[in-house]
Amino acid sequence: MTLYVCGVTPYDSGHMGHAFTFSIFDVLIRFLEANGVRVKYVQNITDIDDPLFERARRDCIDWRELADRETKVHIRDMMALGLRPPDVVPRVSDEITRILAATSKLHRSGHAYRTDAVYFDVDTYPGYGRLSHRSRRSMLLKLRHEDLLGTVGPDAKQDLLDFPLWRASRPDEPAWPSKFGEGRPGWHIECSVMAMHYLGPQIDIHGGGRDLVFSHHESERAQSESLTGKKPFARTWMHTGMVKYEGHKMSKSRGNLVKVSQTLQRAPAAAVRLYLVSHRYRRDWDFDWMALARTTRLVDRLDKLLADDTRARRDRRVPPGRALMVEFNAALSDDLDTPRAVRALRAALRQRDAAAVRAMLDILIGTASLT
Repeated sequence: MTLYVCGVTPYDSGHMGHAFTFSIFDVLIRFLEANGVRVKYVQNITDIDDPLFERARRDCIDWRELADRETKVHIRDMMALGLRPPDVVPRVSDEITRILAATSKLHRSGHAYRTDAVYFDVDTYPGYGRLSHRSRRSMLLKLRHEDLLGTVGPDAKQDLLDFPLWRASRPDEPAWPSKFGEGRPGWHIECSVMAMHYLGPQIDIHGGGRDLVFSHHESERAQSESLTGKKPFARTWMHTGMVKYEGHKMSKSRGNLVKVSQTLQRAPAAAVRLYLVSHRYRRDWDFDWMALARTTRLVDRLDKLLADDTRARRDRRVPPGRALMVEFNAALSDDLDTPRAVRALRAALRQRDAAAVRAMLDILIGTASLT
């Protein structure tokens, strides 16, 4: 099975929204692989993007230095949370040649045109908007809200929904030579190229946060299927809900972040993981420090049970209770119902079935530490 999950733009430390998305996909991978399905997993690093350059400009730091520093922090945080490393972690800055080849192909085939940038022509892709179930008006409103609408004119877009594949760089931004002029890629083409290069023209599952459905995944789908002629580009799209804090979506721009490092200072990594996956992946939810504290107490009880069992049984192995594991597996088979799986874990704790607890924790928290 092939899985592509949109990764981070490394311009600030990771927060609970990132941790929720990547923890959910880690549970999916571990559950599939525990049942004999090998998953080839790609998660990218978007080190060529406007927010990164804006932060580098603000902090008077080279964009490469900023990207390298924050990528290391991201990897450290994900390892602390016990995530299974992706098989490939491509960086956009290493994929420019392939991105230019894809842009040129779309231009030659009539799916793109060149004015002040190279734009994808959405009129050439019937069904643009169907993935996100948005009307034209709704798409335009979201682009305006995100300050991505641009302008229409002879030296600009032909349609406000068209999006850049290749664009000119500002003087303090990286630029690469091309037949379209020196510049850098647009955001959407980056993920299409990386997903198809490492996983093939069609992938089984494409994931990310719900905020990426439009315009990122909508555009990615359009240009990928236009490049290959194969439909669907992704057989399944899987999107996680937004994590809110103090009533608002957690975001760098709002400044209401709860960072991974903050939670790990106040709770074991296993507690953070269990707290995250105790929420349905599709739904938005509010981060709550008291709820994390309650999960920490649960982890303390799990750790004590496992320690007592290790001392009592030593080398004697006891299989997990069948009914408990049937319920746990049924939960995760039901659209990855992780809250129900956590309830099965609690039942195993009540029944003092250490073998079942171990088997469930292997999937729910990976290698995250219980202490």
